[in-house]
Amino acid sequence: MNRFILLFFLLLSTSVQAQNLQALFSYKTYYSPENGPYLETYLSVNARSVVFEKNKAGKLQGAIEVSFVYSDASGIKHSDKYNLLSPEVSDTSQIQFSFLDQQRVQLPNGTYKMELTITDKNVPEKPYRISQNFKLEYYNNILAVSDIQLIDSYTKTVEPSIISKSGFDLVPFVDNFYPQSMNSIRFYAEIYNTDRVLGESSYLINYYIESAESKRVIENLKGFSRQNAGKVNVVLAEIPITDLPSGNYNLVIEARNRENELLAQNTAFFQRSNAARISESDDYRQRDITNTFASYITSTDSLTDYINSMYPISGQLEMMFLNNQLKLADLKLMQQFFYDFWVKRNPINPEKAWQDYRAEVIKVNQEFGNQVRKGYATERGRVYLKYGPPNTISRSYNEPSAYPYEVWHYYKLDNQSNRKFVFYNPDLITNDFVLLHSDAQGEPYNNQWQMMLYKRDSPSRSFDQEQRNVDSFGNKAGDNFANPR
Repeated sequence: MNRFILLFFLLLSTSVQAQNLQALFSYKTYYSPENGPYLETYLSVNARSVVFEKNKAGKLQGAIEVSFVYSDASGIKHSDKYNLLSPEVSDTSQIQFSFLDQQRVQLPNGTYKMELTITDKNVPEKPYRISQNFKLEYYNNILAVSDIQLIDSYTKTVEPSIISKSGFDLVPFVDNFYPQSMNSIRFYAEIYNTDRVLGESSYLINYYIESAESKRVIENLKGFSRQNAGKVNVVLAEIPITDLPSGNYNLVIEARNRENELLAQNTAFFQRSNAARISESDDYRQRDITNTFASYITSTDSLTDYINSMYPISGQLEMMFLNNQLKLADLKLMQQFFYDFWVKRNPINPEKAWQDYRAEVIKVNQEFGNQVRKGYATERGRVYLKYGPPNTISRSYNEPSAYPYEVWHYYKLDNQSNRKFVFYNPDLITNDFVLLHSDAQGEPYNNQWQMMLYKRDSPSRSFDQEQRNVDSFGNKAGDNFANPR
């Protein structure tokens, strides 16, 4: 099961009313014992980015045309097109809100392609399209945790509506970024078929926040509940994050039996910005490194190189040390940081964690290094060290009009599925391929990647052109990305 969040910046008309349409989109998967699996989609449109026109009532209103198409290998399984209308306003200069859309689509288990098209109806421009593969995989005899929906607020249901689930109205939080002004993370999930697996036994539901990089559980940011087994059990909870430092995190929900054995779990990735807690980056200064493997690394140059190689898997606070303090640090401080880094990732055997990672760094340096930089400092090296080796690589170094490029495909990437990276070499001299585009969370998303890739001897025809004709002679990049081999 997978989820993603995309931020669209649509380059629209150059007229006076032209604006950058901004929208956030995400989806979650669920299961109904009566009707089977279904998908929920959430779309949040920034009203300030929409062109408002007078409606029949004389009020100002925005209108977004939304189109969904769901297909599998046999063809289209479901489609829908509708207008999403903003609230009416009298003065657009005071707009400070977003308007939401939520949909549910019932589909059988399987692998699907979802195509979303959004257009500002008051701006005469071509629509913006994205596509995403997803999988529905729920069964009536397997214990499973649904996707985790981040929610802005919730109230008890009075009149059931599209946002109602399990007796509550859930207002979705479509983003996964929590600024300092937000003091808690609210969430909803469902656990299925515990009655079939556990009988009448009760079981434990744990939920907690962990570091996305080290998987270290953040103390005091967790909770639990004990529930009786049933067809569907609901998790609706809130965790305060006032003291959570800036960084990348996973929200984890897991089901465990009476023997504390893990039965099922699911995660949701989120980011936190909290300048008030940035000082926690100095925790490493308290580490005692006496007789540790770090204390035996006495070459400043070697230790600097080792620490720099850790950048691809560093958290936000650790990156601050690398970016701002490494050049000024003395040997002991560097040893403390180095040891602390690996203890957080493997408290039992931090030295083994480092040696395993070092072996991968050596591979990366040999494969991706060039005259200018070491392999771990290249884009391909960073992705390899952060996510591991890709499942497939499609290489094309002599395609007409195209710069040399590679398409990396990951079947599973943390809590995401079917993610791809496009690297290209625009200088044609070094082995330093640059990351041009990716559909993975937190990575550069570039609508115009095909146009840029084929600029080697074909200048762009227009600023907002998103891709070349995929049927043109020799153009394989679009197919390599859509159908990696």
